[in-house]
Parts: sequence; C-alpha cells; structure tokens
Amino acid sequence: MTSLLAAPVPRYREIANQIEREIVTGKWSIGEKLAPEQALASQYEVSRFTIREAMSRLEESGLISRNRRRGTVVTSAAPIDQMVQKLGSMDELLQYAPQTRLKVLRTQLVEADVALAQMLACSAGSRWARIETIRVESKRSPVCWTDIYVPAEFADLADQIGKDATPAFRVMEQTYGLFATDINAELFAGSLTQRKAEALEVEPGSPALIIVRRYRDRSGRLFEVSVSEHPAGRFSYSVDLQRKTGNTLPHD
Repeated sequence: MTSLLAAPVPRYREIANQIEREIVTGKWSIGEKLAPEQALASQYEVSRFTIREAMSRLEESGLISRNRRRGTVVTSAAPIDQMVQKLGSMDELLQYAPQTRLKVLRTQLVEADVALAQMLACSAGSRWARIETIRVESKRSPVCWTDIYVPAEFADLADQIGKDATPAFRVMEQTYGLFATDINAELFAGSLTQRKAEALEVEPGSPALIIVRRYRDRSGRLFEVSVSEHPAGRFSYSVDLQRKTGNTLPHD
C-alpha cells in the first residue's frame, strides 16, 4: 500500500503563519511596525524574497499594510474575511447582501460647503441631515462606514433604517414617496480618518474603496446621497459579463 505524504508547507507560508499567530495573540499591536525585511530575513534565516512572499500573504489577509516610507504596519488584530458582492443586475450595485444591517451612530444637520457640495453634487449652502452609520454582519468585522445625506426635512429617516435589509433609498421611497429615477454610482480610492478607522477596526489612514451613490427623483431633485467607505480587502464587487456573438470589444 502506497503512503500518501502531505506536501511540505512552503517556508514563506510557515513564516506568515507564525507572524499571524503573533499578531492574533497580541505580540504585535495595531499600528505597530514590523521589523524591516532584511532583519526578518536574518531572523528566520531565509532570503528577502521569502520574507516578501510571507508579507504578501499577511497583507492579503488584511493583517498588515506596506508602505515604502512608513514600512510594514499591523492594521488588524485578526484576518479579515472579505465580502464579495456578486452582481447579476445594475440594481444590485445599489445595495448590499441581505445578511448585513446598518447601525446608526448619530445624525447631524450640516450646511454644504464647497467641498461637500462638490461631492454630493448639490448647491453650496444647502442644508442636509448627515446620518452616520456602519454596516455590520454577524461575526464579521464591520463591512463599511456609510454617511447618508438627505435633505434636512427628512432627518427622521435615521429612526427608520437598519431595522431590516431594506436600503435607505427604498425606505425613502416607501416613507416619503420620493422615487429614484436617476441613480449615479461613483467608485474611487481614498483613506480612512481616525474616527472611521477605529469604528472599522483598522489603522487610521488605511486605504479604502469609496462608493458614492446619488439618487434623484423624476423632477431631478437630489434626495439622497450615500458615501460608503470600505477598508481595503474587506469588500469587493464581482461582475460576470457575457459577450454577444458578433460583437467586437472596444479598443483601449
């Protein structure tokens, strides 16, 4: 009878697993720098290439971030489970998985200055209610921080969202009769402020995927804008596209 032996674990994986255990058990704190690659290579008696591979695995799991100027910094006390949102239609771009919920933190009345007006695509000086929320899922790290902006007269929306998986703009439709006929979604990269990073359990300044969604009714009135900030590696969209026979692909 032939004995089947398990393939040996690559050295970079062993190192990554060891450093992960040290982070999880508290030897390394969030915000603390790991030793430089050369020092780690000497410590583990391996090449810098092996250390670089180990660091890549730790970065993929959300435990560390690497920056040429700042070095390698611990960004999470536990591996991060990434939520992947599968898109079967454009409507699904506007909402999250049904097992997630919004948790309202606070509501503030704000006047749009030039910067805020540019982001919301509204008039400077207009008054809005900003509803600060985080999106959570049971037994996972928070998915994202979302600021929901609605005209000041709809500030009580904060008391109606988060009770189930119904998106805020749907609640607006059901409650106030404001139906979204023109919806714009914009995606770009950014970084997290200290307050948002702490709520999302990552290091301040961590990179983030930012999604801005703007909702207008039939008259063109902007009645909701949501700004969702997702820590890097914690959320992504997956889109399947099918090419029709005979169609040519656009050139770069």
